[in-house]
Amino acid sequence: MSGATSPAGPESPGALLASRYHEDPALSAEDIACSAGYRLLFEAVGFELHTGEWLQLTGPNGSGKTTLLRAIAGLVRPARGTILWHGIPRMAGSPAWHASMLFQGHHAGWKECLSTLENLSLQVQLDQGLGEGSAVPSATSHEDALERCGLQGRGALSYARLSAGQRRRLSLARLACSTHALWLLDEPTTALDSAGQSLFGRLLTEHLKRGGCAVVATHLPIATDSVPRVLDLGEHAGTAPKGLG
Repeated sequence: MSGATSPAGPESPGALLASRYHEDPALSAEDIACSAGYRLLFEAVGFELHTGEWLQLTGPNGSGKTTLLRAIAGLVRPARGTILWHGIPRMAGSPAWHASMLFQGHHAGWKECLSTLENLSLQVQLDQGLGEGSAVPSATSHEDALERCGLQGRGALSYARLSAGQRRRLSLARLACSTHALWLLDEPTTALDSAGQSLFGRLLTEHLKRGGCAVVATHLPIATDSVPRVLDLGEHAGTAPKGLG
C-alpha cells in the first residue's frame, strides 16, 4: 500500500499490534485523489490501519490534510479511489459508518448560548445517537470528562466566555466520552498549552489500547505509547489540468 510509512523498528507498538492481528485492516484507502475546483490537491494516496494504530497526516499548508479527513469521513467525495472500513467499502451517509467514526475539525459546532456542560452533553448525545456501530468502551461521565480536561468548575460557564484553549479542552472532553472506534482529528492540539497537548496524547493512547484507531492531521509531535504511521501529503501533490493557470 503506497503512501504511509510504517512505525519504525520491529518492536514498536504498531509492529507488535500488527503481528497480533491478521484480519483485514480496520481502515484502508486505495489510490485516493482529491481536488479543490480545478486543482488536484493530491493523488495516489493509500494506507492501511489496523486496530490499535494511528496515522499522522503531515504536509504543507494547502496540501489537502483537511480534505482527506473529510473524504474519509464521507463529507466530501474523492475524485478517485476507495475507502474501506474492515474490508467493506465505506458508504457515506450510512448510519453504521457514522456510528463507528468521530470527526472533529476546526469548526466544532459548539453553541455559544449553552453552558460548557450543556454543550458537551448535547454533543455526546448527538455522537451516540446514530445507533450501534463499531465501538470501544468508555465509562467517562460528562462531569468527569470536564474535570479531567481541566474544565472543573467551568460546567455552568457559557461557552462564549471560554478562552481558545478552554474551547479546545472541551473538544478533548468530547474525545474522553467517545466510544467510536475511529477518530478523525484535524489539528487537535491547536491552542493547547503543553499540559493540554500531553493530555491529548494520553487520550489517544487510551483510545488505541481499547482497540480504536485514528487519523490525526498535525504538524506537532504527539506523545503517545504508539509510534504512528506517517503520511506526508506533500509527497503526493497533484497539479492543475493542462491549459489552466
